[in-house]
Amino acid sequence: MREVADVIFISAPLCRDREARRWYSDGAGTCVVLTDRGRLLDPSPVFGPTSYRLLGRRVALDEARSFARTHDLPHERLLPEPATSS
Repeated sequence: MREVADVIFISAPLCRDREARRWYSDGAGTCVVLTDRGRLLDPSPVFGPTSYRLLGRRVALDEARSFARTHDLPHERLLPEPATSS
């Protein structure tokens, strides 16, 4: 995981990336997001985010899980792939 020193905000919707997994706290008051491109994000607001705070880059799935456990976010959700049009 490559940590980010500065506070960086990313506008929603994500450009050339998408949310792949989310980890929620009990009650879903907070969560973190792992994207397909390996970014770990803090969405604001949790549902229907208008922006994200960048927490890390080049984050592997096991690193994201460890981060979520450490920050009391035990509920993991795999997000479905977007539907492709034919």
